[in-house]
Amino acid sequence: MNYKELIDSLKKEEIHNVYLFYGEERFLLSEAIKRFKERLLKEETYEMNYVVIEKNDPEEYVDAIIESCETLPFFSEYKLVVVKNEEDQLSKLTDKGLKKLTNYMEKRINTLENKTVLIIVDGEKIDLRKKFYKFIEKVGKIAYFQRLSFEEAVNYAGYLLKKSGKKISKANVEYLVKNVGTDLYAIVNEIHKIVFYCDKEEIKVEDMKEVLTTNVQQNIFDLVNAIGMKREKEAYRVLNALLEKGEMPLIILTMIVRQLRLIAKAKKFDGKWVDKKTFASYVGIPYFAVDELMRQSSLFKKEDLKEAYRECLKCDIALKSGMDSDLALESLIKKLCK
Repeated sequence: MNYKELIDSLKKEEIHNVYLFYGEERFLLSEAIKRFKERLLKEETYEMNYVVIEKNDPEEYVDAIIESCETLPFFSEYKLVVVKNEEDQLSKLTDKGLKKLTNYMEKRINTLENKTVLIIVDGEKIDLRKKFYKFIEKVGKIAYFQRLSFEEAVNYAGYLLKKSGKKISKANVEYLVKNVGTDLYAIVNEIHKIVFYCDKEEIKVEDMKEVLTTNVQQNIFDLVNAIGMKREKEAYRVLNALLEKGEMPLIILTMIVRQLRLIAKAKKFDGKWVDKKTFASYVGIPYFAVDELMRQSSLFKKEDLKEAYRECLKCDIALKSGMDSDLALESLIKKLCK
């Protein structure tokens, strides 16, 4: 079950007693809990019927869950119990503890007269083969909050901006997502800044450039692009922006090398026609990044890439030998921009 299916079932009054939420997209996971609170709880009795459980000891979870679920809703049809299990504590239960919890959940919680809804919030990844998760599949529903694709993130960002009373073209929303990434917490944070700082009705790229916190990968792409076009000053500007953000010099170098490797793989298709899906699959990049990488690939000759690798190796040795990191990276850029 994904986020949309979960919310659709909630709208249809298909409410189960036990849920398990997990996945990379934590913003939507939080939104789902918010929707459950809005649907199940009354404002005036909210505090009496909303319980959050978070423990360090796996065995303590069992008693806390049973105690919370045994208490009847207070002047409300439903009670909502949220168990924070991001550290995967419940899967570490002893056989005795697991049996005690599963027996209770099977016999007591999952009954028609019970109006307690238990939501277990897990981490980004879980092993569905474990006993506990197999049991949850049997008695309740498991919802997976998958990180959004580029197109999904663009649609969601566009929706949020329009909801905030702003006009924006799809191309400009794509610019936003390319620079911020597909994590919705990051997107929402940047949209709040855009809406707050920009008093225009329509958002342009120039407006976003003033307030966006560009992600590291996009900065690295811009840096390599400047190197390929031999724009030394622009390359220095991007490098300084990365260093000012506190990015580690070795991380910057590693990502430069990674981008050069992607370009080297892309060079295989020089002078050949290839569809974008095949290209993206072979190189190992998202579909939306194909055009940009193809353009960047055209800036480098194979000999340039070999020389760039050699200079990156020298820079790596210099950084690990204690040379001033800023100086080492600036020297690398100077050589690559010749």
